[in-house]
Amino acid sequence: MQQALRHRFFALLLLGAPCLSVAAAQAVEFATTASATTPVATASAPAAPDTCIAPITYLPLDPAQVGADSNGAAALGTYERISPDGRFILRSYSGARLGQVSLIELPAQGSGPIRAYRTPFSNEAFPVQRTWRYLVDVNGDHYRFAQVLHEQTHAKPLFRAGMTGFYAVASEMAPDPSQPGLIFIRSISWPQSANPNDDQGVGPLQAQTIAVRDDGVQARVVKSTGAQYICTQRDAIDGNVYALPMLSINGREFSSIPQVPRQGQPSMRVYGLADQPMAKNHPCDLRADLGIMPAKAVFGFPPADGAPARLVYSDLGNVYVYDRALKTTFRLDHAKDRVLASAFPGLTRDGRVIYAATWHDCPDADAAACPERAGYVVIDPYQATSYRQYWQAKNQTPPKACITAGEVVSQRTAFAHQQGIEP
Repeated sequence: MQQALRHRFFALLLLGAPCLSVAAAQAVEFATTASATTPVATASAPAAPDTCIAPITYLPLDPAQVGADSNGAAALGTYERISPDGRFILRSYSGARLGQVSLIELPAQGSGPIRAYRTPFSNEAFPVQRTWRYLVDVNGDHYRFAQVLHEQTHAKPLFRAGMTGFYAVASEMAPDPSQPGLIFIRSISWPQSANPNDDQGVGPLQAQTIAVRDDGVQARVVKSTGAQYICTQRDAIDGNVYALPMLSINGREFSSIPQVPRQGQPSMRVYGLADQPMAKNHPCDLRADLGIMPAKAVFGFPPADGAPARLVYSDLGNVYVYDRALKTTFRLDHAKDRVLASAFPGLTRDGRVIYAATWHDCPDADAAACPERAGYVVIDPYQATSYRQYWQAKNQTPPKACITAGEVVSQRTAFAHQQGIEP
């Protein structure tokens, strides 16, 4: 009976019933004092919609709430995924205070409370990209995002399907007009090895697409391609073992590093996948080669003009955006001392870059004490020095000057409406 009531409640959310307050979920909440390179609007005085957001904002976590690392700074996750609107972060290895995987909620403006929610997940759980309709545990259990947010560790899975294990990633593909009412989810994984003691996994990549029918109360898998080995036609060029795979937002591309290529040196590359959701054969055509070996290269949302999606990655503590249309890499700025990115960054739908990091707060160059902080960094890449210098060198005006406060609010509102939660 209790399970039935729970499903009816979330069905009402999807059908447009009043949104449930996120604060009602009894999350761990703590205040943060943001610091930015430009003034940050407060909740009581929201910025005008056409105002540029701060180029860089630092949101420190409180060690008393999330736990501390060996240096006394707030504990950070080691695998973090950013929601489309930049409001939520799904982080693994959260530490003893928050369990293995937690959800972190960032404030709407540059300052305000940061909230932390417990989840029922195991380390390396992942979202279904593009919508975050579902969050997925490493065993393939799919949970409704809103249910995890409000019920936390008491949330129950809807179904089990798709690729499993560490390094799995999934995306919700665009609807197929010829098959109305179906949700298509493509996932890829770097499979587990035959050795049960090796939980890191080695081997060629596999992909699987499932079709889900979800009425807001129950969700069930109605079709599946099954797990398929992909890119075997590239064995003579790239070998058959790939590392650090990441699926694009639309599920039609992936990035990865061929570990033992037959030609050339290992480097992060982008390959194509089939456009049709239930296709079992994938072209795996090479679409980009970054020429370096960074950590995971994470896709942004495809631009409206049809240009290829940008990539964001970290390397040696710095964060970079690779613009595939311009074939140019832009290093993002720091505004604090000794900033060190600690996990994979992410790109929001409006283009912000968000990542976890440690840094030192030094009031001035002669300060004797520079306390170490840990938390999240929010950057507008269009205001990055490297981006503006690129266009200045061409004597051209940048096609986009900045991300505006209105764009951020718009994305946050749209995501909240989609999930049935308050903005």
